[in-house]
Amino acid sequence: MKQDRISGAAEIEMKAIDYIGKYIGKKELFEKCLAMLSLYPSMASIWNIANFAFLYGEKAKEKFEEMKKVNEKVVEHGKKAIKDGYTVLTYSRSSTVAKILRACKGKNIKIICSESRPKYEGRKLAKELCNDFEVMLTTDAAIFSFLDEADIVITGADAILTDGILNKIGTSALAVYAKEKKKPFYVAASSYKTFPFVFIKEEDGKEIWKNAPEKIKLRNFYFDLTPSYYISHFITEKGVSETKPQFKYEVAEEIMKIRDLLADKFHLVR
Repeated sequence: MKQDRISGAAEIEMKAIDYIGKYIGKKELFEKCLAMLSLYPSMASIWNIANFAFLYGEKAKEKFEEMKKVNEKVVEHGKKAIKDGYTVLTYSRSSTVAKILRACKGKNIKIICSESRPKYEGRKLAKELCNDFEVMLTTDAAIFSFLDEADIVITGADAILTDGILNKIGTSALAVYAKEKKKPFYVAASSYKTFPFVFIKEEDGKEIWKNAPEKIKLRNFYFDLTPSYYISHFITEKGVSETKPQFKYEVAEEIMKIRDLLADKFHLVR
């Protein structure tokens, strides 16, 4: 399984379900889960997929089917949060947010997107939406200058943790500024994005500058933590709420072993 650096978390989740489902009940399960979580240590839904495989065995596939269905409910509730005539500002590319916006076809909405360096997922989102909506794309740094034009900010999340959400780096700064500007900040993600911990992984610096002078130290992180204080609403399969969804499962011993194995490689966040 190769790392997918472009797709949204919900899209990667579906690939992970298919991948891990092949190894449930087999001796290779631990090795495959370790490999998968080494690729996607920041994504809570991937941790949940592995956790369910260890906790429930073959019955984990029932949980996997439930995970597939709840994202559509998130979209239904998210559509209701976006009113006719709204200007919607989003950041990076969440496949769930993309579905919510597409579900608003027929509403007279405008969309502001960021390009989302270094892989430019935001360009992909803008291209997906431009035939049905008025779409404006700008740089990640410039997105703050357009916040006054927005009625609502909506992003996805790769993880919902005790202290906040993990999402594309820059989300935290955007949320802080949205709070200052009194703009509602919505996070659209199913409750399967909750987990007690995940890791932040440093990516290849050459993605930022391929032929940089050797004396320049390049730092490339895809994710940052946004404190819950700056998030006004959570859109989950249960509806729209000011309350953050909570993790409600046991954590398998194997998952704790994987956490310990990854602790020396990546930065743990809770």
